Amino acid sequence: MPGADASVRKSAADMLFETYRIADDMLKDREFFFDHFTAADAHFFWCLRRGVQLGVEHSGFPNCVAHFERIKARPSVQKLLAFEKSVLDGFSSAA
Repeated sequence: MPGADASVRKSAADMLFETYRIADDMLKDREFFFDHFTAADAHFFWCLRRGVQLGVEHSGFPNCVAHFERIKARPSVQKLLAFEKSVLDGFSSAA
């Protein structure tokens, strides 16, 4: 249906914002979702990063932003992001 993409994008953003609100509350005064870094932290980093890549504004969720920056600064994540960049660079030069 022509024009349906706008309503789908809005619905997706609304669902993301609901998740961001819950996560923002859970992360208040906490470094991670649990007592230490877990898969939940890695998954939420990926979800927030996908939102960023899709242009979903997240700045209204300060605890989520702080969590995102903490996870992004981890050496293992830095290594993964560098690998991802090298793969994407390889794809672009293959064309």
